[in-house]
Amino acid sequence: MDSLSLFSAAILIGAVSTALVGLLAFVLPKVPRWIWVLSVPFTLAYCFYWSPVWFGSGDSSSFSAWAIAFIAPWFFAGFFPSAVLVWILEKRRAK
Repeated sequence: MDSLSLFSAAILIGAVSTALVGLLAFVLPKVPRWIWVLSVPFTLAYCFYWSPVWFGSGDSSSFSAWAIAFIAPWFFAGFFPSAVLVWILEKRRAK
Protein backbone atom coordinates (compact mmCIF):
# COMPACT_ATOMS: atom_id res chain seq x y z
CA MET A 1 0.00 0.00 0.00
CA ASP A 2 2.95 2.33 0.54
CA SER A 3 3.79 2.15 -3.16
CA LEU A 4 0.45 3.55 -4.33
CA SER A 5 0.31 7.19 -5.31
CA LEU A 6 -2.34 9.61 -4.09
CA PHE A 7 -4.15 9.30 -7.41
CA SER A 8 -4.02 5.51 -7.74
CA ALA A 9 -5.20 5.04 -4.16
CA ALA A 10 -8.05 7.48 -4.85
CA ILE A 11 -9.10 5.40 -7.87
CA LEU A 12 -8.96 2.22 -5.78
CA ILE A 13 -10.96 3.73 -2.92
CA GLY A 14 -13.50 5.18 -5.34
CA ALA A 15 -14.08 1.83 -7.01
CA VAL A 16 -14.24 -0.20 -3.80
CA SER A 17 -16.42 2.38 -2.09
CA THR A 18 -18.91 2.48 -4.95
CA ALA A 19 -19.09 -1.30 -5.08
CA LEU A 20 -19.62 -1.58 -1.31
CA VAL A 21 -22.25 1.15 -1.24
CA GLY A 22 -24.12 -0.56 -4.08
CA LEU A 23 -23.94 -3.91 -2.31
CA LEU A 24 -25.07 -2.45 1.03
CA ALA A 25 -27.91 -0.58 -0.64
CA PHE A 26 -29.05 -3.84 -2.21
CA VAL A 27 -28.64 -6.03 0.89
CA LEU A 28 -29.95 -3.52 3.45
CA PRO A 29 -32.61 -1.49 1.61
CA LYS A 30 -34.33 -0.29 4.80
CA VAL A 31 -31.27 1.63 6.00
CA PRO A 32 -31.01 5.10 4.42
CA ARG A 33 -28.52 4.85 1.58
CA TRP A 34 -26.95 8.21 2.34
CA ILE A 35 -25.53 6.75 5.55
CA TRP A 36 -23.50 4.35 3.41
CA VAL A 37 -22.43 7.16 1.06
CA LEU A 38 -20.84 9.02 3.98
CA SER A 39 -19.56 6.20 6.17
CA VAL A 40 -18.10 3.74 3.65
CA PRO A 41 -15.72 6.15 1.83
CA PHE A 42 -14.54 7.70 5.09
CA THR A 43 -13.93 4.33 6.71
CA LEU A 44 -12.02 3.06 3.68
CA ALA A 45 -9.91 6.22 3.39
CA TYR A 46 -9.14 6.26 7.11
CA CYS A 47 -8.23 2.59 7.28
CA PHE A 48 -6.24 2.70 4.05
CA TYR A 49 -4.21 5.69 5.26
CA TRP A 50 -3.44 4.33 8.72
CA SER A 51 -2.83 0.70 7.70
CA PRO A 52 0.97 1.12 7.31
CA VAL A 53 1.15 2.38 10.90
CA TRP A 54 -1.07 -0.43 12.14
CA PHE A 55 1.09 -3.01 10.38
CA GLY A 56 4.30 -1.51 11.74
CA SER A 57 5.88 -0.02 8.62
CA GLY A 58 5.18 3.65 9.36
CA ASP A 59 5.83 6.23 12.05
CA SER A 60 2.60 7.51 13.57
CA SER A 61 3.95 11.02 14.22
CA SER A 62 4.77 11.65 10.57
CA PHE A 63 1.51 10.06 9.46
CA SER A 64 -0.48 12.33 11.79
CA ALA A 65 0.92 15.44 10.15
CA TRP A 66 -0.25 14.35 6.68
CA ALA A 67 -3.52 12.65 7.56
CA ILE A 68 -5.94 15.33 6.33
CA ALA A 69 -3.98 15.79 3.08
CA PHE A 70 -4.58 12.15 2.15
CA ILE A 71 -7.80 11.14 3.89
CA ALA A 72 -9.87 14.07 2.57
CA PRO A 73 -9.12 13.54 -1.14
CA TRP A 74 -9.56 9.79 -0.79
CA PHE A 75 -12.88 10.33 1.00
CA PHE A 76 -14.14 12.58 -1.79
CA ALA A 77 -12.90 10.12 -4.41
CA GLY A 78 -15.18 7.53 -2.83
CA PHE A 79 -18.00 9.89 -1.88
CA PHE A 80 -18.82 11.36 -5.30
CA PRO A 81 -19.17 8.12 -7.30
CA SER A 82 -21.08 6.53 -4.42
CA ALA A 83 -23.42 9.52 -4.26
CA VAL A 84 -24.03 9.31 -8.00
CA LEU A 85 -24.80 5.60 -7.69
CA VAL A 86 -27.28 6.21 -4.86
CA TRP A 87 -28.87 9.07 -6.80
CA ILE A 88 -29.35 6.74 -9.81
CA LEU A 89 -30.77 3.99 -7.60
CA GLU A 90 -33.19 6.43 -5.96
CA LYS A 91 -34.40 7.66 -9.38
CA ARG A 92 -34.89 4.08 -10.56
CA ARG A 93 -36.81 3.20 -7.39
CA ALA A 94 -39.11 6.21 -7.83
CA LYS A 95 -40.30 5.00 -11.25
